[in-house]
Amino acid sequence: MKKERFAWIHSWCDETINTDLPRVLLIGDSITHGYQDIVRKMLVGKAYVDYLATSYSVDMKIYRSLTKSFVKDSDYAVIHFNNGLHGDHLSARSYQAYMKKVLADFTLSEVILATSTLVNEKGNGKADAFWRKRLKERNRVVKELCEENGFACDDLFEVSSAIPKECRTDDGFHYSENGYRILADSVVRSIVKKLS
Repeated sequence: MKKERFAWIHSWCDETINTDLPRVLLIGDSITHGYQDIVRKMLVGKAYVDYLATSYSVDMKIYRSLTKSFVKDSDYAVIHFNNGLHGDHLSARSYQAYMKKVLADFTLSEVILATSTLVNEKGNGKADAFWRKRLKERNRVVKELCEENGFACDDLFEVSSAIPKECRTDDGFHYSENGYRILADSVVRSIVKKLS
């Protein structure tokens, strides 16, 4: 377990007493935080959307505690899970092992695992080769977990690879509102498919 310099948690639950629509949970990091508001607006009238976004990595006890608590707090029809840009100290094998532990707390089959988004080769503060390797490993793990468990896969890496440069920020990780809108379109499509 290795901590980052800063740690943060953001969450929101919509219309928590209402049960007339299916409830969806988005779990992820700052990328999820960036598109969650757009997703919620796009699904108005179709689903209530809650979200949990955090910088904690999957090997931290607090992460599993957070995700487990959220999943058990409401009756979720779909969980969209996007994690991969934190805990860069984890090897592919360790990442897979911790992901399996986290996913073991999700007791329903309506899970969508998302691949991690592209890290721009400039501005990310780490060697390009490092991130190319990490993303390749983690996205392979995500796809393997989908196959093993019958989860749907939202290939956000593929989507993010086509996002224009002007829709990216200088830090190499994040996106402008238009960039997040492109990601949100994919997230919503995958959720609607699961709900239908």
